[in-house]
Amino acid sequence: MTDATTLLICTRCRAAGADPDAPRAGEALLHALAAADLPAGISVAGVACISACKRGCAVALVSEGKVSYVFGDLAPDAPSAADLITVALAHQACPIGHLPRAQRPERLRAGILSRIPPLTLRPPGVLPVITWPA
Repeated sequence: MTDATTLLICTRCRAAGADPDAPRAGEALLHALAAADLPAGISVAGVACISACKRGCAVALVSEGKVSYVFGDLAPDAPSAADLITVALAHQACPIGHLPRAQRPERLRAGILSRIPPLTLRPPGVLPVITWPA
C-alpha cells in the first residue's frame, strides 16, 4: 500500500445554465489546486468526467487500499482548494482513509456524494457486508 493520496478533479463540471463555451468551473478548481502549495504525498489530476454533473464541482479522493470519496457542490475557489488539501491530509494520515463527517471541513460534510470502501475491508463469506469503522 502507498501513502500517496490523489485528488481527481472533474474538469467538465459547470454550473447549470452556464454558457457551454465559457471556461468550466472544474477547470478553475483544478487551477486553484495546482496553484496551491501541495504537501508531500498529495497529488492533483484532472479527469474529463466523474459523472456527478448535477453536483459539480466534483472531486474524487483516492489512495490505494483506502476508502475513496466523491465530493460535489464545491465552489471553484481557493477556500475549496484549501479544504480539499486539508481533507487529503487527513485521508493520508488514516491507515484506511476513513474520514468521519465531524472531522471533515464544513464544505465537505454536506457535499459528499459517495464513500467507496477498499476491497481490503471485505470480510470473507458468500454475502459479505462491509461495515464502516466507528
